[in-house]
Amino acid sequence: MSARKRKAHVEEEHVNDERWLLTYADMITLLMVLFIVLFAIGQVDQKKFQELHDGLAKSFGTATVLDGGAGILQGSTAQSIAPDQSRQALQALQVQNQAAQNAQRQAADMSRVQQKISAALAAAGLANAVQFTQEKRGLVINVVTDRVLFELGSATLRPEGGRVLSAVAPPLAGLPNRLTVEGHTDNVPISGVFQTNWELSAERATTVLRYLLGQSIKPSKISAAGYADQRPLVANDTTEHRARNRRVAIVVLATALDDVAATAPSAIPSIPGA
Repeated sequence: MSARKRKAHVEEEHVNDERWLLTYADMITLLMVLFIVLFAIGQVDQKKFQELHDGLAKSFGTATVLDGGAGILQGSTAQSIAPDQSRQALQALQVQNQAAQNAQRQAADMSRVQQKISAALAAAGLANAVQFTQEKRGLVINVVTDRVLFELGSATLRPEGGRVLSAVAPPLAGLPNRLTVEGHTDNVPISGVFQTNWELSAERATTVLRYLLGQSIKPSKISAAGYADQRPLVANDTTEHRARNRRVAIVVLATALDDVAATAPSAIPSIPGA
């Protein structure tokens, strides 16, 4: 059979006009699967979500962690205010860091003041005449009154006390910090010139203040107060303890003068010449 006859017997390929239905069915199936998945993940187990919420809130120390809507596509109030909370937290952290830095700088400044006063006392042969303590309010210079500043029951400055104050005053005169002079007594009732320990402690503090004013301490940055027996260092239960409580304290306050603080409110004043 010739090639022409064989070709004539080949039937033409049948054209399927319904193939688009397969594509359409596939698309509908995929869409159905998509919506089923979205529906499934949009249903939150409230009990498990609350447990997760409480656990994270306890860990982070806040009750606003993961406060959201009922579904994944629903908005959340916490999400909208999270930037403000983060900003506030950052600002609080910056303030805390600044306070820590100021405290460290203050402690270093007070240590330099203590070193200068100790050196001045040592040069005058009075190395053990005072005791230093650093408190939150500043540097406290305790001078015992007995046989150093005053006689027992007296507010008249002894020559030995004048030598101590003369050694302490020059380092204090160059500071921008405020100073306060505090008089303290024991709890033994007093008689004679002073009716109570209140008058005695206040007069002793004023006596020391007057002496320091004569040593170039500015009147605008110094004050005096008497506390009688209300702020003892130790219990007034022995002779030695009562003698320790009878003292005058010169306090170098950490807060600078108002004009210094106004020009540099965030800084602790440095010690000139340190």
